[in-house]
Amino acid sequence: MDLTRHLRFFTAVADTRHFGDAARELGMTQPPLSQGIRRLEERLGVRLFDRDPRGVRITAAGQLLLPAARELLRLEADFLDLATDLVVPIQVRLGVAGDLDERIDDVVGALAARGHAVAPTVAGSVELVDLLRDGLLDLAVVRHPGVIDGLTAGPVLVLPTRLESRVQHPATTFGDLPVAVPPRHHQPPAHDQLVDALRRAGHDGRVVEAADGGQRRALTAAGVTTRLTPVQAGTSGGQGLPPLRLRIVMPHDAHRRPEIEHAVVADELGQALTP
Repeated sequence: MDLTRHLRFFTAVADTRHFGDAARELGMTQPPLSQGIRRLEERLGVRLFDRDPRGVRITAAGQLLLPAARELLRLEADFLDLATDLVVPIQVRLGVAGDLDERIDDVVGALAARGHAVAPTVAGSVELVDLLRDGLLDLAVVRHPGVIDGLTAGPVLVLPTRLESRVQHPATTFGDLPVAVPPRHHQPPAHDQLVDALRRAGHDGRVVEAADGGQRRALTAAGVTTRLTPVQAGTSGGQGLPPLRLRIVMPHDAHRRPEIEHAVVADELGQALTP
């Protein structure tokens, strides 16, 4: 017997003093409610209600048992509420390369907006790849090119960039100041490719390495550097500026957590980054 279910029958009839009204309150028909009360009485060995043409009257035994029945139902509700509070949602452990700067919000926010619980880690691409290999991340958005052996990678995503410099500073054109960039060790191949691209675009290739995005913004605000930042999806970047190239990487099938839909999350990340 489901005791708490039958105690709900008991309290509903005790409150309404009418089987039909109690059945409607419980969202059921009267016959199974009446049968349930009879089964509860048989299980307890006492009669809970007297039935006569004038209606339903609770018995002395029913009066004595009713407070305990209400307390048991309250304890059940408290127990379920406590268990609900203890539930930890399945989190997508997402790595995001710090090179994305302001676009980091877009990436994390896009997953959260689709109902995912996200545990983000912002770091250099080499570190993110290591975390993926160690099973500590589910997916990561990393700079391309880079070494991603032992992982599954999606297509290369190309994000246009714009040049940012201090407002009204005399040196605001591309090539007048060094470019603030993440440290080379964050993703050596991508760093070297960027420096080559800067030179091909007419810049002398001078860079200032700063690990923190806030530091890169501060250097630019001080007029010490310029910086290249990825533009919003669907927005064109500056003419001739090197783009930011990215890939979404994840473990091979055998090493993925089954509770995470990796392909779905990767597709949502791609949509957040590109038109």
